[in-house]
Amino acid sequence: LDMGMDPFNFADALLGILAQRLCRTLCKDCKEKYHPSREEYDGLRRAYEGDFDAMGIPYNSDLALYRQKGCPNCGNSGYRGRTGLHEILVGTDTMKSLIQGRAKMEEIRGQAIKDGMTTLMQDGIRKTMLGITDLLQVRKVCIK
Repeated sequence: LDMGMDPFNFADALLGILAQRLCRTLCKDCKEKYHPSREEYDGLRRAYEGDFDAMGIPYNSDLALYRQKGCPNCGNSGYRGRTGLHEILVGTDTMKSLIQGRAKMEEIRGQAIKDGMTTLMQDGIRKTMLGITDLLQVRKVCIK
């Protein structure tokens, strides 16, 4: 819309918008699982604002994070390959009305989240919890 598109035509044609960022994947051969301290967990919650809370990740004895270590298979970097972080905004009727009304970006983003959109950061946190990547890599590619 900032490029001069007509909001009525754009909203009418909108099915969805996909955003993707690639981040480095932890090496499967040497990644290290660990239990974060309460201080580290609290720091992550503060650093990632509401995203950590929105994911419903409580601090307990089962909480595990992963970090890179390094081995010959990954050139001692701890990373091997890339994985995608994704978010998709679905063109709901409410979303289309906001676009046609030239709503502010914050309002559009808020509605997308209400409509069930998982943000890039939330997808990164989920993939961190699964041991696919780590928060350092997520932080590098997720821009606010």
